[in-house]
Amino acid sequence: MKQAAPDDNRMATVFQFTSSEQQSCKEPDPDRGILQNWAVMYKNGSAIFEQAEMKDRFKTSEGGATLELPRALEEDWGNYSCALGAAAGAGAARENWRLHARVYTRLPSANTNVVEGQKLRLICKVVGRPAPAVEWRYNESLSVEGAALSPVDGERATVRDSEAGVRGGELVLEAARRSDAGSYVCAPLAAEAALAPAVPFGHTALRVKDMYAALWPFLGICAEVLVLCAVILVYEKRRTKPELDDSDTDNHDQ
Repeated sequence: MKQAAPDDNRMATVFQFTSSEQQSCKEPDPDRGILQNWAVMYKNGSAIFEQAEMKDRFKTSEGGATLELPRALEEDWGNYSCALGAAAGAGAARENWRLHARVYTRLPSANTNVVEGQKLRLICKVVGRPAPAVEWRYNESLSVEGAALSPVDGERATVRDSEAGVRGGELVLEAARRSDAGSYVCAPLAAEAALAPAVPFGHTALRVKDMYAALWPFLGICAEVLVLCAVILVYEKRRTKPELDDSDTDNHDQ
């Protein structure tokens, strides 16, 4: 599929994929409403009816002036246009608009555990198109409800593009510390938030376990064994002492 080229002069419509989406070509004179007999619709410069991925997935009405996608998909984002059928050739006047699939950011789990000193790697998944760059925010609380989130920065934090191509989609801490525990959020950059208003963001509560956490139960068992051995030793000493005293008395009588 051809990818839509950025065009800041076009108005963008954000749609919810899997829902129905409808767009109409308008008469140049706003008072006249929808222009009839605009029969040719385009997506990213190619006629929609010529695109295999759009086959049997769209409907037109109002003489071709209205395009409906009964079940819009994430891949349906792009630059759309319509032109009067009789003048649909190169250079024909067209009405243009953009469709953006609503963006969601997600993290693999709502809860993340890591052992102190180990490497932490969080990967933000972006659903929706065009995929914006993301930023990471943090709060020491394990809940983001009503919490102020600060940007994740510092020498220990590394933010890079994820393997899936999400800009800034991977956060790495080479050696986690107990102070790193808290809430981590990945969300679209503020500069690109207009592409997807009210974005549901990815959130995880990070808990950093003591590096010696697995050792404490073992040490506890060892301490219990030592105490038990000490009790047995004291008991045996006290039990054998009266026996020795009775033996000495018997020898003296003889």
